[in-house]
Formats: sequence, C-alpha cells, structure tokens
Amino acid sequence: MREPCLDCTIKHLGQAFVTNIEYCLGYPEHILLTIGHLAEASEECFRENSAIADLIRQERLNLMDDYDYIVPYFKLYNMVNDHAMMHAEIGEDVE
Repeated sequence: MREPCLDCTIKHLGQAFVTNIEYCLGYPEHILLTIGHLAEASEECFRENSAIADLIRQERLNLMDDYDYIVPYFKLYNMVNDHAMMHAEIGEDVE
C-alpha cells in the first residue's frame, strides 16, 4: 500500500467531480471513471484518516447504486482539507 497523500486525495476528488459532470453532459461511460477516482481518493487517505476514507467509500457505493446520485464533493473536499490544515497547524508532516 502506498503512503497516504491528502493532496492526491483532493486531486482524485476533483477528477471524480469533473468526470461526473462529463457523465451528466452525455458521456455515460465516464461514470466508471468517476467511480474509479472515488475509490482512489478513499485509498489515498485511508491510513491518514480512515473515517474520511470510509465516508468517501460510502459516497462511491451510493453512486454505484444510483448513477444519478449527487455526491457531495465539496463537503468531502472540505473534510480532507480541514484535516490537513489541522495537522499542519500542529507541525505534523502531512503529504
């Protein structure tokens, strides 16, 4: 397993958001890319914060059950960013 990377978690959330928009614009195969990026986002932060990883995973499962489900991307992003900022403030080395 790779080292956790919160920057990569945020990157994959952003890519999931973009591919989800593309799905909504008429590219049905892009939902698979969205699902993959959500899986990667969860994997990237699991060892850093398993609770956030579990929330991202649950959102991925919700989307897999209903391709029209609206994933709260900005809520997830803010959770990851807040966690990173909290640890940066106390001097921990956060990827």
